[in-house]
Amino acid sequence: MQNFVEFWLLFFWVVLTGTCLGSFVNAAALRYVAGQNWISEPSTCFACHVRLSFWQNLPLYGWLRHAGYSACCKQPIPPRYLLIEIFVGLLAALVFLQLGWQQSLAFMPFFVINCVIFLTDFDDFIIPDWASLGGLGLGLLLAFVNAPGLPPIEFALLGAGGGFALLYGVNFLYRLWRRHDGLGFGDVKLIAMLGAWLGPVALLPILFLAAFAGALVGLALIAYPYVSKHNISKPMPQDKAHLPFGCFLVTAAFLWVLCPPLRHIVLMLVP
Repeated sequence: MQNFVEFWLLFFWVVLTGTCLGSFVNAAALRYVAGQNWISEPSTCFACHVRLSFWQNLPLYGWLRHAGYSACCKQPIPPRYLLIEIFVGLLAALVFLQLGWQQSLAFMPFFVINCVIFLTDFDDFIIPDWASLGGLGLGLLLAFVNAPGLPPIEFALLGAGGGFALLYGVNFLYRLWRRHDGLGFGDVKLIAMLGAWLGPVALLPILFLAAFAGALVGLALIAYPYVSKHNISKPMPQDKAHLPFGCFLVTAAFLWVLCPPLRHIVLMLVP
């Protein structure tokens, strides 16, 4: 009985911590895209820019207390704030259940950094260097000190270098073929970061999953105007013809870490 209570107390603490990290993810992504200082500037209302109080800044509570409206100017708060805090809280719980508390502590920075990358790439096709290169450095440091769940330092270095070379080479060949880049350099740095955290074995499966998912989404976006009654004669806008590949890389990396059957299948195929 005591172990049962201790487990659920720890689980509640993990979810609560995850929602706090979700609040950070929101702030870091939105401020970076807006060109603001995401480190030192205090949190303010998105509408009137009044500084938020401690209670208004609490994850979930600040949103739910005023039924989704800001306390200062009564403007509706975008659901994104609440949804991301809930998502990261549930993600932290899933990481805890799948990896155990030791690996969870080591890998939570990985998930937080990649959540920020997902949002900035989705919002504005930007992958911040502080996230990709900072995450790369942190991954190599944790591998060097033998943090639980990370590859040995030699495999982390091989994963980082191999990931960089792999995606840089793919983009180089695409540029020779089409005369323009098919990937942003942020994607190249992102895959290097993923290789440092997950090792070289994870690179090809992650790249394949990301490319496959991106192709499916791209085909769906191309086909949509032709199957939709409301958009049958409306061509796809040029600015919608590009997809944030970093979002697919992040999603594939999350699947690799949190889906053991996928790793087992790949590892069985590797001599």
